[in-house]
Order: sequence, then structure tokens, then C-alpha cells
Amino acid sequence: MGNTNSFVRHLQDVFSVWMGRSSEAGDVAGSAAEDAASSSSPQLPAYLAQLSAYVTQPNLVGEVGSESVEQQIEQSKSHWSQLTEFDSDFSDENVKADNMKVFLALQSHPRWGMFFQTFGYDTKVFWSSGRLTIGHKFAEGGQAELFSTKVYWSKSEDNERDRQYGREWVLKVFKKGTRLRHLQCQWPCGMLKFKEEEMANWKSSTPKRYPRFFCSVDCGTLLKGGRFAFLMKKEHLDLRRLIDDKMKLISTTNSGPFSKCDAEELMFDVALGMSWLHNRDIVHRDLKASNVLVKVHVHSGFQCFVADYECSIGVVGTGLFRAPEILEACRDDSVSKRPELFTMASDAYSYGMTCYEILTGKLPFDGHLGNDYVDVVISGKRPEVPKYVEEWVHKLLSDCWQHDPAKRPSFGEIVNLIYSNSFRIGRSIKSRFYRVEKMDWIKLEGL
Repeated sequence: MGNTNSFVRHLQDVFSVWMGRSSEAGDVAGSAAEDAASSSSPQLPAYLAQLSAYVTQPNLVGEVGSESVEQQIEQSKSHWSQLTEFDSDFSDENVKADNMKVFLALQSHPRWGMFFQTFGYDTKVFWSSGRLTIGHKFAEGGQAELFSTKVYWSKSEDNERDRQYGREWVLKVFKKGTRLRHLQCQWPCGMLKFKEEEMANWKSSTPKRYPRFFCSVDCGTLLKGGRFAFLMKKEHLDLRRLIDDKMKLISTTNSGPFSKCDAEELMFDVALGMSWLHNRDIVHRDLKASNVLVKVHVHSGFQCFVADYECSIGVVGTGLFRAPEILEACRDDSVSKRPELFTMASDAYSYGMTCYEILTGKLPFDGHLGNDYVDVVISGKRPEVPKYVEEWVHKLLSDCWQHDPAKRPSFGEIVNLIYSNSFRIGRSIKSRFYRVEKMDWIKLEGL
């Protein structure tokens, strides 16, 4: 019940924003205890209480499910990405010293050095940006652990902005022993280039507003214990967890976890996020539902944000989501020598598999044991699409799953295809973007 009551308190904060009222970081090994459960839930306005009841059901927020955090992490291991391996014969103290050396060099970069900030201590380059209180760990992946985090910014206006917009924060802390000099080799150049553009936009006298369909990484930081972390805005849960929770309520095989309209909007949001990445020359390399974050809106359903792209160059993908050309290289043990295989076209293949998750609730090739699916995929077989999936969606998946990468659609084409065929998205797209001043990374007919 502790998680449930914490979420209710979160909803109260969200409500205050809607109504317009709107310990320093150290070693992450010790996380804060969870809030104690109260004997009764706070009184909420009617529609917010309805949302509270909705989101605390097992069909929505994995954070309040019956499984413990440890159980959720254990279950997630089957979806962990395969990572590039680096040799490391450094002791913990040497890693800490080396990480500080590299971090200071990053802070000193003339264009995007401001992206790298510290909390709780100054460096010879920049003053501290504030302090952090690191809470409980709620998720883990092959590279890093995720912690709920409270940020106390040095500038009062930043704290006020967090309060006004109901922002919460997550710290993605890379595992003990991770060397920053290795980690920075995994960052796509487009990510830092975008941060440079974003900072210039903020400083402009007429800043532009853009829609967001990607997980926003606010800054990189080096904790006092020597571990590197990314500070990111928190969303409610990941798409795979949402799918799993929704599937628990389904008693028929004649439908997927979402309504037709919700499924189309989820697919559309993911395509928009991938279009944004590709327009900045960022290849994701590991697209899947568990790498998509979801925000819950009281009246308008779900909104997706593509995540886990910030260290994409070091990722070799996740088995059953990999394109056949990558699976062939993995089978031949040559994938590390062929980085050219990871392309926008291989992302399109993974997108098709992610859409399959959204439409069916299942993992692709679920039931295949070990790596026996590899030869199946290479030989041309693809997951069976249920009959309840519309013909145009079925064709979209088939196009994404083409064996020849050159025949797969771009995400610009995917976005326009969904927009042209989905009645709900065709009606709502203008209202979703009516405040956007410029959308040079997405082209939609009729806008």
C-alpha cells in the first residue's frame, strides 16, 4: 500500500498544477526507505479520484502492481539489451579518479559543456547546480539502475518551474565500475548536438516550442561516489509494463491489450519519437516496448516517449527485436566488427516488432526456446499477425519486417501512413500540435 499512497500524493501534486496553483547525492548504494502507508487515502476532487482509482488498478501502473521491485527487475532481465563489452582492470578508486578527469574535460567543452553538471559539490569548471536526494531504486537494466530523485536547484526559479509543471526526476546511474571514457564512446553525436541547440533556444529572446516524443535527458552528472548518471524527467511507467498489466485483464484471444484507437495513437507516438531521433542522426539500435515510457493523461489516454537512446552506440540490441541482418552477424560472431549494420532501417524492423507488442500484448516469437528463433527469422519467417488487426496496419508491419533493409519504410513515411489511415489521429493531430511554432522534423500532409 505504500506505493499506492505515494502515487495518490503524486496525483494531488498533479492536480494542483492542473488548477494553476501551480541530502546531497552520494553513493547510490543506500536508497531511501519507502513512505509508510497511511490509514486512509486523501480526499481528492471527483475526476482526480477517478483517475487515482483508474491508475491504481493492475491494468495501468506497474509501479503499484503486486510484484515487488526486486521481482519486477528479475522479470525484466529477459528484455535486457546486449551491450558492447569493455576490458576494465581498474580498481574502484582508479575508476573514480579517471571518471573525474574525463568529466572535467566534458565540462570544459566550448559548445555543450553546460550539459554536464554537478550536485552537492563544485568543480574547477562550474559551481554546483544544487543538490539531490536519491530515493528508492525502482528499475534496473543491463547498464544502469533507475532511482527516484528529488532535485533542489540552486536557482529558485528552477524549483518554481518544477512545482508549476509538476516535474519529477529520475536518476539513471550507471553501474559500479563503469568508466566514463568508455561510456562517452557510446553517446550518439546527435544527442549532444541537440543539447547545444536546445540551450541556444532557451537563451533566445524568442524561444521556439517543440512537441516532445522522446525521453528528455536534462543533464549528465558525476556523483560523489564516482559513478556517472543522467538526470531525466520521470514518467509513469514503461510501455511493456503497461502492456503486461493490461493483458492480465484480457480473457479473450480476439483482441489485444488496447482499443483500436489507443493502439494507433501509441504506434503514432513511437513513430514520432523515432522520427525525431533519426532527423538528428541518432540510430536507436534497441527499440522495444520496455524502452518506451508512458505518461497517463486524465482524459486523453496515454502519451509515449522513446527512451534509452542516450548510450545507443554501445548497444547490440535485444535478441528477438533485431533485424535479420544483425541476427546473421550475431550468429557469425561478427556483429562487433560491423557497426554499419545498425541503421535507420534496422530501427524500422524493431519498430514493427514494437507495434506487434502493442497490437497483441505478446513478445515476438514468444514460445521459442533459446536462440532457435534466429534461424527462423533469417529464413524469412515473421510473427503471425492476428486477424483483428486492420489490413493497413498489417501491411505496415510487413513493410517494416522486409528482409531487405532498403525496402523498409522511413519513419517519415510511417508517420504519414498512420496519419493518413487513422481516423482518430487525423481528427486530433491539429489540436495536439496547435501551439507548435515549427515542426521541421516531421512533415504531415494537411498541417
